[in-house]
Amino acid sequence: MVKRIGISFAVGRRETVPRTMEIMKKAAELGFTEAWSGVGLDTLEIVKEIAKLANSLGYYYFVDINPKVLSDLGASPGDLGVFKRIGVGGVRADWGFNLEQLATMANNDLGLKVELNASVFPVDELDNLLKLVKKPENLMASHDWYPWEYTGLSLESALAKSKEFHDRGIPVGIFISVKDGERTTVESLRHMDIENSATILLNSKCIDRVLIGDPLPTNEDLTKVANARRRTRIRVVVYDGLTEEEAKVFNREFRDVRIKEKTIGLTAGGKNNIKPRNIVRRFKGAVTVINNNPDYIQVWIFKEDAPPDPRFNVIGEVYPEDMVIIEHLAERTRSILSVPTGEEEVPVVLIPYKSA
Repeated sequence: MVKRIGISFAVGRRETVPRTMEIMKKAAELGFTEAWSGVGLDTLEIVKEIAKLANSLGYYYFVDINPKVLSDLGASPGDLGVFKRIGVGGVRADWGFNLEQLATMANNDLGLKVELNASVFPVDELDNLLKLVKKPENLMASHDWYPWEYTGLSLESALAKSKEFHDRGIPVGIFISVKDGERTTVESLRHMDIENSATILLNSKCIDRVLIGDPLPTNEDLTKVANARRRTRIRVVVYDGLTEEEAKVFNREFRDVRIKEKTIGLTAGGKNNIKPRNIVRRFKGAVTVINNNPDYIQVWIFKEDAPPDPRFNVIGEVYPEDMVIIEHLAERTRSILSVPTGEEEVPVVLIPYKSA
């Protein structure tokens, strides 16, 4: 499943609409294809304006609903026509609906998607819901975000919940905040660089959609999330003495990534003439290259300490802020298959960060 990225809006203030629309256009240029906001009787006109632009840019735009929102808008689980008329593509059932009502909404004939609340929906009821849904293609899921510090989900809990939906063919969305922001699903990502947050979740194999939760993100934030969707970046603090042959490991796409107990192996085809050099003790975070292997460029990143080995040149170490990516990196071995799998496997790219 191709990973998607998105943005969020705060629609309660008319004065932010022009900036919101500028961000939508910039984000679309970078490959963002989803947008989310709240909706209410007092914000209906703003949502209409945003939906018009969203549709012209190819976004899937969905809005939060609950029983009160439906009542205020003259809608019901069996009549979601108002949302089709204002131009949104989906509704997110935040809270307050039973299985029958959710199934009724999902079975709509309007082409509207219905998003389950992945953070709180009881997963032991998921199969019971699916029995009632005649149009499972209309079902999606997306998590909550938590503005108060210390109230977000753990990464383990968020991924475990997401897997229940993903494994049943229901695409799962999750929110990340800008660094030190408020609208994050996962607490441990709240104060993290947004590119690393997106990278961790996109490597999870059970998150299909990553949305910036905080409204009005900067162009830099948009670019970082777009980059995370395109490749997994690992920055390397390079040691002095790096040779021209060793430098071939940087800015190269590694599509064969093996996750071992104590190491991570990255392999790419390519001629090289790496000679033995700097044969020293390996340690957690050490970045090494294999010498005397002329037909492959092979990097091993260590997760534990190890003694010197004459086959391994130590060329640097993972930038400390990116060690969290090492802990959550997903294996990529589909590139060895001759038959395409239909799944997007973004490459791992090593970036020289600075010299030690």
